[in-house]
Amino acid sequence: MKSDLPFFRTRIDLGMKIIPVVFFLGMLIPAIYNAYKNNWSDCFIFLTVLVLQQLLFLGVFRSTHYTFEPETLLCRSLIFKRRILYPTIRKIEQHTSLYAGLKMSASFRGIIIHYNTYDELFISPAESDRFIALLKERNPGIVVI
Repeated sequence: MKSDLPFFRTRIDLGMKIIPVVFFLGMLIPAIYNAYKNNWSDCFIFLTVLVLQQLLFLGVFRSTHYTFEPETLLCRSLIFKRRILYPTIRKIEQHTSLYAGLKMSASFRGIIIHYNTYDELFISPAESDRFIALLKERNPGIVVI
């Protein structure tokens, strides 16, 4: 059953696509070296870690999304989820550099949602202008910076 609720996937920047490649090469080179030295147990360990980390990256990229529910904004990434009541959202801030708070995104560029008194969440919807417009429809008092 497909839901009619507005749904946004996360934006994935080129930099975030390069990180799994760097990790892949970082684990593949020692695995090849250990295979060359006939050290198969270490090779197996490196390849197992390699597969698990690639599955983790793929899981983050595929599962991160944002859904407009009737009363809340639902933000999900892997097993983590955060529901934010629309009336508690105070401010939305455009952000284009590194962020050091709670982040449910696969991008370095996105928006910071300030809600409650001191809570904030970094997200990166693929269509941020439409996303912000939908948020403003649900809470016209939101300040966009």
